[in-house]
Amino acid sequence: MKKNVVFWIGVKNKKYSDKYGGWEWLDISKKTWQYWCDKNDVLFVPFETPIEEDLIKFRINWQKALFVFDELKRLNVEYNQIFLVDGMNMVKWNAPNIFNLTENKFVGWRDIDNLNWVYQSKIGYKKFFDDFELDLTKYISSGLIIFNESHKSFFDSFKELYYNKTDELVELQDKLVKKGTEQTPLNYWLQINNVDIKTDLPLSWKFTHMHRKELYGYNWQLNNSKTPYFIKYGNVWNFSGFAKDKRTEIMSNVWNMVGHNYTPSPLKHTIDTVNHKNTYKNSTSRKFKIDLFEYLKDKSIDNVIEFGCCQGDTTKILSLISDKVYASDISPENIEIAKDKCIGCENVLFEIKDINTDWEYPQPSLVYLDALHDYNGIINGLNRVKSTYPNSIIVMDDYGHEMNTVKPIIEDLLKSKEIKVLSWIGEDKGFMAANGKKFIDKEGLIFKFLL
Repeated sequence: MKKNVVFWIGVKNKKYSDKYGGWEWLDISKKTWQYWCDKNDVLFVPFETPIEEDLIKFRINWQKALFVFDELKRLNVEYNQIFLVDGMNMVKWNAPNIFNLTENKFVGWRDIDNLNWVYQSKIGYKKFFDDFELDLTKYISSGLIIFNESHKSFFDSFKELYYNKTDELVELQDKLVKKGTEQTPLNYWLQINNVDIKTDLPLSWKFTHMHRKELYGYNWQLNNSKTPYFIKYGNVWNFSGFAKDKRTEIMSNVWNMVGHNYTPSPLKHTIDTVNHKNTYKNSTSRKFKIDLFEYLKDKSIDNVIEFGCCQGDTTKILSLISDKVYASDISPENIEIAKDKCIGCENVLFEIKDINTDWEYPQPSLVYLDALHDYNGIINGLNRVKSTYPNSIIVMDDYGHEMNTVKPIIEDLLKSKEIKVLSWIGEDKGFMAANGKKFIDKEGLIFKFLL
């Protein structure tokens, strides 16, 4: 299912660590956007590793625009609208969902903080663009822009332009113009290609150069609140226009004031620390884990037995909703990885175990069965679970896997009325796993045997 995306730029270039006073400010920005995305059902996609290693020829400012669609494709992200966000921006915890305001257009905010800089940049790049007359009333900042799939061909052509003219553009930005990197070329290319840009969204979504506008101040005359203007009235706070090595100090001070508003739920924190099926084929999807948690969170779950815990990705979710998790896998390597992943989950007991050997577990509320993947093995496993733990809730994934082993077994059990489906969970038909295989049906299910 397609989702709106925040494509957040957070590359930490060690070479420039001193220039920027360290990179802690990126960590602060990241936490705010992760929280906002989770709250608004938006997919957070961080861009933290450069595609091109030469950061002289390929500055991060260029790479974010050149490779945004390539990265989403690599990560198997099905996207709707994309909000490209530089890491110097923090989003307010209760900011509304901006994707509802875009009219599905290319969205940008005018850059009017330093009009002389903008004009000099325009003049500096004008000859490169064959003396095209850039309209500065339409000139936008490139650090916050929203676009969608219909703009992919535009960005592809922008990437082609850069690769064809790399050396010339690098010389312009570093030696001749010295007024920005990709922003002005992007504006030229937008206008040359007649891209319709929506520039009338409220400025509250782009509070920039806040110290010059006295937005760090507050209304002392009211004498009832010392909340700074930018926090009261802004949705996105951009920390620029001052010495770069002061950014961590300033953003840390802001975080100390408002950070308590970004407390993630236990599920969100856990979800962000485990693998998902779009990046690791042997895990379950993000949606599967969320659906599983949501179904079980209000139920009384004492013991959980997980046959085939693999590397502990779903185990960690189960630890949030049960008193005790007995997790086993036949692979010693998987168990070691799972143990490291679940450090701090004191209610999880890991064991190297073949499911076909004897079972000695307390009566479970829930059994997660994922240790067998052939037709006969799954049948035998289900029969053993039914005879040993007949009243337990059963969870299985791989129902929609194209190997088509779990699906026919479940369908036969449904036809014979031996089970009752409590909930279908996970991704839908068409979802692509990390190995390039697509689901043929729903990812998994929760059910009980009818006795």
